[in-house]
Amino acid sequence: MPESPPSGQRLKQPARPRPPEPARRIAGDAIRAVFPGDALFAFQAAHDRLAGAGYSGEIPRVFAASARQVAELLGPEPAIALANAASRIAIKTRPRIASLFLQTSVGVARRLDVTDFARWQLVILGLLRNAPESVLPLLEQMDGLLERLGLNGLDAWIATGLRLSAGNRERRLDFFRLRLPEAQRLLEQHAGKETFVALERRLQMYHTALWGRMPPMREAPPDGRMIVTRRTSFASGIITVPASFPGHRGSEADLYRAALAHLGAHFAYGGALFPVGQLKPMQIAVVSLIEDARVETLAMRDMPGLRRLWQGFHVTGPDGVATAPSLFSRLARALIDPDFPIRHGWVDKGVRMFHEHMDQIKNPGLSRHIGNLLGNDLGQTRVQFNARDYVVQPVYRDDNLGLWDFEEEARRPPQEQIEFETNDLHRTEDGRDPRSEDRPPKPDQDSRPEDVSIGTSRSVGGLTLMKLPEYDHDARIERPDWVTVKEYEPSPGDPMFWQRLEEKHGALMARTEAMIRGAAVGRTRRLKRQAEGEKLDIDASIEASIDLKSGRTPDYRVYEGISPPERSIAVHLLLDMSQSTADRVGAETVLSIEQDAAAILATAMYHLGDPLAITAFASAGREDLRIIRIKQFGEDLSMMTGMALSGLQSRYSTRIGAGLRMAGTSLAQVPRHRRLVLLITDGEPSDIDVPDPSYLVADARRAVQGFSARGIDTFCIALGQAAGQRQAEIFGRNGFIQIDKLETLPEKLTALYFRMTR
Repeated sequence: MPESPPSGQRLKQPARPRPPEPARRIAGDAIRAVFPGDALFAFQAAHDRLAGAGYSGEIPRVFAASARQVAELLGPEPAIALANAASRIAIKTRPRIASLFLQTSVGVARRLDVTDFARWQLVILGLLRNAPESVLPLLEQMDGLLERLGLNGLDAWIATGLRLSAGNRERRLDFFRLRLPEAQRLLEQHAGKETFVALERRLQMYHTALWGRMPPMREAPPDGRMIVTRRTSFASGIITVPASFPGHRGSEADLYRAALAHLGAHFAYGGALFPVGQLKPMQIAVVSLIEDARVETLAMRDMPGLRRLWQGFHVTGPDGVATAPSLFSRLARALIDPDFPIRHGWVDKGVRMFHEHMDQIKNPGLSRHIGNLLGNDLGQTRVQFNARDYVVQPVYRDDNLGLWDFEEEARRPPQEQIEFETNDLHRTEDGRDPRSEDRPPKPDQDSRPEDVSIGTSRSVGGLTLMKLPEYDHDARIERPDWVTVKEYEPSPGDPMFWQRLEEKHGALMARTEAMIRGAAVGRTRRLKRQAEGEKLDIDASIEASIDLKSGRTPDYRVYEGISPPERSIAVHLLLDMSQSTADRVGAETVLSIEQDAAAILATAMYHLGDPLAITAFASAGREDLRIIRIKQFGEDLSMMTGMALSGLQSRYSTRIGAGLRMAGTSLAQVPRHRRLVLLITDGEPSDIDVPDPSYLVADARRAVQGFSARGIDTFCIALGQAAGQRQAEIFGRNGFIQIDKLETLPEKLTALYFRMTR
């Protein structure tokens, strides 16, 4: 018999198991209304799977609520499909992220139709597969991203983030959290807005044309708290420009131009830094406002068209609550717009004082004088001013930090006691601005326009020239400004290079020049009204017939001839100097054979007068397409050319598409009947930040196709037995030649040139 329980204790009964969660039915009237018929059973089954999976009780509850709302908007099928997606997210991340996905889906369903909603789920699942840690930051800002990008732009932006991070988990997280400056900039680009990077080259040309100088400019990154810069600045002699101007879609280019023109006015007509002294923040703001108006007034005297550019961004009205920022905006507009109605006494006083002292407009001390008085008046009215939150208006004006000396005010005399001379950039010989010793020098008067229009800043070891697009065949998008081109100084080479080349290849060089001299490249021209020829000139013959019937002596030149073709070809020779060119072929390296071949071709073309540029390239990631300019169009062959060519060193990787774009960009400026980018490489495209070789192959093919549409030919010489495997995909069956015996390259290159230019 079983033992009796101790006295005073009850026998413990086994607990009855509770029915599992899936057994509980949740279908109420609201659910039945949006999931009719068989859809109700499908919904219930989906709910039961989530409830029985052991994620958490939260997921089935959120699914029931979210699916009902999605079904009301798009129908039952998209709503039921959320369960599978939520389950996969919960498995690969956390249940909390799956719940966030379900909650987010309701807002997304309000923006998209049924087809796009299904695509949106696929986008999220694609990110889950490639970067599960990035799903949470993406979902947290999904509403804002969809509003700015739309579904197609969102898909492209996500693909760009994955490509940008190149397998780096922390970098991916920073991208999708918008902590990388590139993330913000690319967000604007995919949203269809013009950013500073996209406009940088044109803005440099614009500023140079307007003010005669090209200041150093750089994009302003977010600060440590990820607050994006909203105004231009020229503190410390360096111009920083916002990556974009949100809220000004469609007018970004004009806004950037207005901002640079305003900064140029400060450089041209400004004076020394204002000492802060005992000024309060409100007085500093008013002095800065008057100084902005003063330099703009002087600029508009010299270039009246600037008024139209600037005035369009003054949009404040004459009425409203008289806060300090509002009054500042009204005064700024009243000083540039003579038709602006003035309805506040402080604004009226500021305008009167400014115009009464117009005879002193060239003296920066005027701004300090008027600003002090107006600041004192405004301070006595008890108007509140929060310097921490103040943003200069209108939007094109800078943040005024470049006007003030916040560190050395104790060593400077008051502004009003100094005689200032207006700084005119067009007559300053040394190009220095009195406001800052760090200002950039005036550009060389002999520099070419193309040299001035590209390149702004020297990075470590290289000068940034331009940014190039790149094509992503997976995402099927071309990302603008994706590859950064940097120019590096050539290493010192052999000063006796040309003499040694003559000794080594003298006979070949003589044959090459004789072969190419007979080549005829160019268009034949029809010669009208010739005295003899094989064909009649119809127009001249008709006129002669009319003259005969009219009794006049006809012109005997009634024939048509054809001129011999004129030589009209330009070549940009692109040399691969990646690490693989250090491989040896007998006693020589691949790179040394390339050097000899390039030099022989250059010598022959130079004697014929055919324009030729030679550039060597390699790459160390998309941020560093390294180029060395051996010879540019219009330059003579010299000892320096030979030294630069012989000084090349084999390093890094081969981003062929970017190299082709760089060469084609310069070649497009050369006016010739035929333009050819000639690439010599010993391998397929590769780079350290691209694990998929097909990506760079597709990009290079895209570059070739783009130049073909613009009338620029591309041709590749593939060196080695394995080099031509990918070249056919890039250049087409007739767009490349493979050379197995590398030592024959110098002779075959010139023979190829002769064949291509017949």
